[in-house]
Amino acid sequence: MKTGYEKELNRVSLHIDIPRLYEENYQIHMLRENKIPGLLEISGCGMDGKSRYSYIVTGLMSMKSVYEAASIKKEDMLCFVNRLMEVVKALRRFMLNPDGLLLYPEFMFYGEETWFFCYLPGRKKSLCEAFHVITEYFVRKLDYEDTEGIMLSYELHKATLQENYDLEKIMDDYRLHEEKRHGTELKSEVVRESETRLPQEHLFSLEEEAYEPVADVETIREMGGRWKPWKKTADRLKKARWGSWKDLILETDGQEGEELL
Repeated sequence: MKTGYEKELNRVSLHIDIPRLYEENYQIHMLRENKIPGLLEISGCGMDGKSRYSYIVTGLMSMKSVYEAASIKKEDMLCFVNRLMEVVKALRRFMLNPDGLLLYPEFMFYGEETWFFCYLPGRKKSLCEAFHVITEYFVRKLDYEDTEGIMLSYELHKATLQENYDLEKIMDDYRLHEEKRHGTELKSEVVRESETRLPQEHLFSLEEEAYEPVADVETIREMGGRWKPWKKTADRLKKARWGSWKDLILETDGQEGEELL
C-alpha cells in the first residue's frame, strides 16, 4: 500500500494505492452516493492495474500530527471512542462492514472538534484487532499526569486483548464503574464535610438547661451542682464523632481551683 498527498489551490487529497485491480463494487457505490457521518469523502479509480482511493482532507490534521508533540488525555480518548462507535453504527445502517475503517494515526483526521475516518473498500483486517493497536498508541502518547486518562487507557487496552470483544459494552462497563467510583468519592467527601460540623444533637438537655438560682455557690461547687452538666457538655464536645478535640480550650478549663464570680 502506497500513500501520498496532493495539494491543489483549494483542496488537499490523500491518495492510497492498493496493488489489486479496481472494482466498482457495492461498497464504493454506497460510499460515493451517500454522505455517511464521520467518513471522509472518497473517490476511486483504476490506474496501471492498481486501485487508487482518494480522500478529501482539506483543513484537517491527522492523529499522528495532532499528537506528535502533544499528550493524550482522558477527554481526548473519550471523544475518539465515542465518535468511532457513532461511525460504526452509521456504517451498519448502510450495510457496510466496519472492518473497512483504517484505524491508523496517519489515516484518522481531526477537525471541527471531531474525528473523521478513511474507509477502504475490500479491507480484510478485523476492526477489533485494529482498535487494540490504537489502544497501544494511546498508552505511548499518554499524559502521565492525567490519572483518569491512565485508568481509561489501561481499561481499554486490557479489555481489547480479548477476542471478539464488544467496544460498546466495554464503554458501558467503564461508565458504570466511573459512576460508582465517583459516587463513593462524593459520599466520602460528604462524610468528611459533616465531620467538620458541630453534632446535630443539642449541646444541652432540657434538664441541663433548667436553672434554679442557688445562694450558696460554694455548696454547689462541692456537690457538683451546675458544674457537672457543663463539664459533661465539654466532654461531649471533646469526644464528638469527628475526633479528639484535645486542644479545645473551654472557659471552664482550669477553674476547679478558682473562685466562681
